[in-house]
Amino acid sequence: MICFLVPVKSKKLSSDWDKFSELVKRSLKSINGQKDRDFQIVVACHELPTKKFEHPQVHYVQVDFDVPQLSNEDWEKDRQLKEGDKANKIQFAYEYAMANFNVDYFMVVDSDDCIQNGISKYVNSRLKENIPGWYVNKGYFYTEGSKFAFMIRSNFNVRCGTCIIIKKELFPQIIQKEPYLYYFHETIKLENNLSLVPYPKPAALYSMANGENHYMSKSKVSNLVNQSKYFSLAYFQSIYSKLTRYRPRFIGNRFKKSFNFYNIT
Repeated sequence: MICFLVPVKSKKLSSDWDKFSELVKRSLKSINGQKDRDFQIVVACHELPTKKFEHPQVHYVQVDFDVPQLSNEDWEKDRQLKEGDKANKIQFAYEYAMANFNVDYFMVVDSDDCIQNGISKYVNSRLKENIPGWYVNKGYFYTEGSKFAFMIRSNFNVRCGTCIIIKKELFPQIIQKEPYLYYFHETIKLENNLSLVPYPKPAALYSMANGENHYMSKSKVSNLVNQSKYFSLAYFQSIYSKLTRYRPRFIGNRFKKSFNFYNIT
């Protein structure tokens, strides 16, 4: 069985709790859309989302540690505090799942992302193969409100936290303790010469510029798009790089069904 772990940031760190709660609900509905029903979902949070998604396979656990106190003056220090809070919640959800379910593999899903509906079927059909796990090499970037998603063909796991499926006994290796607590989603190489292998399909949709991202804020996305001066060599090189690395896909009914996706108004 696979268990999906979903860390949810505190209401105190949200710019719009009601909107963020809608993003969390969509993410949970997406996860719950798995074709193979042998899975569980554990949501770790301080406060319960408003109008939370209810289902027998969705389990909300409220953490007992403090919300990080941000200075709003030192961006890097605040980022580390937020990452530590996220990693703590992932660990909390992991321990709850280990105590309550017979889990074979875990996957962390960021609370505003969506996932493809064939993941549990793919993983559960390979339990006897003793694979350490998979990393999501290909996935989609989505800007809220857009009619298109853009598939990144490689290194998706470096950019998005919804990217690792790993055996339960290896899970502690993706929680970094030093120099600060961090969910090390970039991990591919494990101890004892083990490695995660690429998941064969684009498995996740990374929601960006939704006003609630730790990293990909609207200003960050804008800076990435406009980082090169128009008509300079660097500009054309940037355009070529984007065209060769990203593949646009219209978000039609087939795509929506695959990710159990819908627009949030």
